[in-house]
Amino acid sequence: MIKHIVSWKVDKPDMSKKYCDDAAELLQQMREQITGLLSLEVNADVSRIVSSADIVLYSEFENWDALNHYNQHPLHLKFKDYLGPYIVERRMADYEI
Repeated sequence: MIKHIVSWKVDKPDMSKKYCDDAAELLQQMREQITGLLSLEVNADVSRIVSSADIVLYSEFENWDALNHYNQHPLHLKFKDYLGPYIVERRMADYEI
């Protein structure tokens, strides 16, 4: 299993929850339609401390091929296009368990 975790700082941290809520339908489509995607969560940080990210994505994939498929999938690209204008910093990690 592959875990894919992404965190973002956004231009208006107080809008983080709205950004997530506005993308909810697209995220649900990703959960239903992307082969090999086992789990997907996206939400806004509530701690609001200086070192925290504003939004985090946690996902699990069957294998590396499934993660590569997700990275090129039109729904994932649409999500990236949606969130892209708001991002000021992005961090990610992929690992196998």
